[in-house]
Parts: sequence; C-alpha cells; structure tokens
Amino acid sequence: MLILSAYTVASGDTLFAIARRFNMSVDEIKTLNGLKTNDLRVGQTLKVKSSSGTAPAPTTPNRPSWPTAPTTPTVSTTPANTGNAVLNARQQFLLDTRLEGDYRRHFLTVPLPNGGSVVAIMRDNLNNTPHMVYPRGVMYAGQSLLELDLATIQSVGLTAQQARALQYVSTHEGKFDAINSYDRGIFSYGFIQFVGAQAHGASLNKVLLSMKANAPSLFQRIFQRTGIDAEGGTLTVINDAGRKLSGDPAWLYLQENVRLNGAFIAAGFEPLLIREQLRMANELYVQPALNFRLDVPVGGTRLRVARVRDVFRSEGAITALIALCINQGIGGMTTIAGNATGVVAARSGLTTLPALARVNERQVMEQIAFSSTDERVKNRVNGVLMSGLSFEK
Repeated sequence: MLILSAYTVASGDTLFAIARRFNMSVDEIKTLNGLKTNDLRVGQTLKVKSSSGTAPAPTTPNRPSWPTAPTTPTVSTTPANTGNAVLNARQQFLLDTRLEGDYRRHFLTVPLPNGGSVVAIMRDNLNNTPHMVYPRGVMYAGQSLLELDLATIQSVGLTAQQARALQYVSTHEGKFDAINSYDRGIFSYGFIQFVGAQAHGASLNKVLLSMKANAPSLFQRIFQRTGIDAEGGTLTVINDAGRKLSGDPAWLYLQENVRLNGAFIAAGFEPLLIREQLRMANELYVQPALNFRLDVPVGGTRLRVARVRDVFRSEGAITALIALCINQGIGGMTTIAGNATGVVAARSGLTTLPALARVNERQVMEQIAFSSTDERVKNRVNGVLMSGLSFEK
C-alpha cells in the first residue's frame, strides 16, 4: 500500500536528491505533485512516499562550501561528475524564487572561486520585449566588469593597438557574467552575449571549449564538477536523473534550471576564464571585422577595399568598428562604415582607391554618429569619440 508523507523543501534541495532520499524517481515526484519543471522553493511542501507511514524528519542536506581562498584544483581523470558528486556541487548555488505578478523573480546566491559571493537577481516572462520566445527564460544584466591588463588581452592573438581597442569595448559593451535565456538564442552569455543555439552559430560552445582547453583546472572546478562540460564541439549537461544531454537540449535544460546558471556567473568573475571570452571575441569578431572587404560609394562609383584595416588604422576608429561589428554584425558594420567613408571621401576629393587611405578617420566616425537613426550605433560611436582614444593613423 502506498502511504504518502509530506516533505518540506530545505535550502539546497533538488528533486533528484529528494527522489533518492525517498526511493522515488524524479518523474514520480513531479507527477505526484503536479510539477511542470524541476524548480523548487525553500518551504515548499511535497508529497513523497513513506513505507512506514511516518515521514522522515526534514533534513538540510550537507552543502559543500567553496574555499574562501584560492586552492590548487586537480583535474580528475575519472568521471566524477555523476550522481551525488554533481548534486552536491550544485547545492552551493542557493536559489530563492518568488512569484511577482505574472513573472517569477529569482535570487541566486553564487559563491565565487576567490572567496565571497554575489547575488544574481533575474526575472522570467519578459513579455515586454518582442524577442521573448521562452517565457521561463531569464534576463540577468550581470555584475562583473573586470578590466584585464593589456598584456593578457594581447596574449589571445591581438596587436597592442587591437588589445587596447578590445579592452575598451570589453568594459563598455556588457558584463562578463550576463545571461539571457528568453530569446531564440536559447542561452546567451558574456559581455557580447555568445549564443548557445545551434541555429544561430553556437558561439557559446566555442567559448566553453576554449575555457576547457586553456584553463582546464578552473573549468573543472567551476563547470565540470557541476555536470556541465564541453565535449565534441558542443555543450553537455548531466540532468537530475543522471542522463547526459547534448547541444540544444542541454542549453534548454540550463534555461529551465536557473540554479545551474550559477556556474556561468562564477566564471564571469574569474580573469583566466574572462580571457577566453576575449579570445573568442577576437576570433569571431575582431579579426573578421578588420579583414573584411569595404565597399565605398564615391561620386557615382564604388571603390572596393580589400580589407577594412587598409583604410582604418587608428586606435579610435578600430575601437568604434569593433564595437559596431559586435552590435550590428560584420555586414552591418561594413555597410555603415562604407557609406560614411564615401561621404567624407567625396567631401575631401578622395575619389581613388589609393586616396582612401588618407581619409580622416575621426570625420568618418562623426558622420556615422550624425547620420545613423539607430541609437545603439550613435551611442557606441559617440562613446568612442568622447573617450580620448587617438584617431591619428
């Protein structure tokens, strides 16, 4: 005979841990309690099985604490990210969810690798934006805006000038721990919102692979021990039932399980993992942008420049163009830059391909800011124009 008892959810509980405690499956608990997701809240009462008819006393699971000072982690050569090891690691991220009107407000406490913690406040059901595809996805603007030194930035494959440009962009574009999981990208992360969805480039998979390759100990400590990994060119996640998900299903699982967002938030405060965001920004945006062709309409003709950097060589112009590429894409950036260059070139009598190399780069940026109807473009270019960065070739 099935005898039911009541269990009160304690801080750090997960459905999988409760299921193991009461010899049930996650699906049994969800069906019994009418749960649609794996999310729990502290104080919530669940129906569970009790073989004796007496419910076990609620207990608070032992929750491992992150070391308060940096330690030297070791990368395990055995698959430790299964079962209780994964669940225990996940319990470090404390989630408090509250219903506010037609959306949920999440308060996620995240221990940081170097000691201390941050509280990430996020909400779902972003019905105020036309881009919402997943109502349970969240928006989190982030808090980390660490500034890496130029030598570290340059080490990812940049010239000194390009490193200064990316340093400026990285501290003005977005936060390194920012997360959005409500739009068609499924799960976007970082200062330029690298995207998880395969249909939209899956650039976030490349960021995780880069982290794993270039900072393996930190990647193990922050991601792998919580069941998150990068294998075969894509994301993998171990779900509460112990099954490994891969690709878009894995990103959807992270979207539904806000607690696990804590690993990404923690990584956004670690300089060596932030460096990998910059490495991928260089690979995916900076170098493609500076080496893309530029079509410049001048006096009824169209001059085709082989590479953007053949015309724009100043620190200020390169910085503005990188910012535009990140926001508008390579095609959008080159169209904006090409049209503005044509206006300034025609005004200055520069009507041949060799003459374009003498165009006034500051005037081109001022033309972009003056003529654009897109506030995002205006703000980015005006920010660079007022930054004090040099426009000398």
